[in-house]
Amino acid sequence: MTFVDTSVLVGILLAHHPQHAPCIKAVGACKSPISNAHALAETFATLTGFYKVPADAAAELTLNLKLSIRVEPVSLVDYETAIGEARQRGIMGGGIYDSLHATFARRIGAKTIITRNPSHFVHAAPELQVRVP
Repeated sequence: MTFVDTSVLVGILLAHHPQHAPCIKAVGACKSPISNAHALAETFATLTGFYKVPADAAAELTLNLKLSIRVEPVSLVDYETAIGEARQRGIMGGGIYDSLHATFARRIGAKTIITRNPSHFVHAAPELQVRVP
């Protein structure tokens, strides 16, 4: 099982994204790609904020991801674990979100994370394989 990070989800959705083709290829090569509901919120935020995609289009694109990638909820225990691990590992600020993704990935049994931001997972997921599209 492979966890798909927000950075790759955004790359998949935007045809004009410079990493569009590599992101599609990387996820297409996965036997069981999975992401979480929090990553969907991050994807919507990135599309509407950074890329200025209109909200209606961003919502449709984001919600349709579940047709090709398994999306599961993040549990309260995931949040508690991620916050505790962030404290222990010195992760601060927005790094908590990558810690949350790593915690979720471990819980569901993923062995790999696909991300365009591998440095974000150095401290949050040292035991998981991190791949870049």
